[in-house]
Amino acid sequence: MGNPIIHFEVAGTDGPSLETFYSQLFGWKIDHQGQGDMQYGFVQEGSAGPIGGGIRHEPGGKPEVVFYVQVEDLQTAIRSALDLGGKVRIEPVETGDVTFAMITDPQGNSLGIIQLPEQDDA
Repeated sequence: MGNPIIHFEVAGTDGPSLETFYSQLFGWKIDHQGQGDMQYGFVQEGSAGPIGGGIRHEPGGKPEVVFYVQVEDLQTAIRSALDLGGKVRIEPVETGDVTFAMITDPQGNSLGIIQLPEQDDA
């Protein structure tokens, strides 16, 4: 097994607005800490799944990071992202195993969203 992803960060010039975006889009609980140029939002354990993460405030930096988030309904997630100021970077693609799309948040960070196929409960 390779090295697993255990943490992620999303950076942008307005950390608090990114915290609001991700919190509203995916229901993540974010613990905002700091003020001024020293701000960081810790994604609370278990809120975003088995890996930890954070939102980094970079007033003089640039947006960065790409990660994929599993969603129950891809089209609903895309509509929500657009309503929250995001954009579609790559329209939905069906691979046979999963359906995915890539969006950008209001700061220009790219992220993927994946819908897994429905499982038969029989």
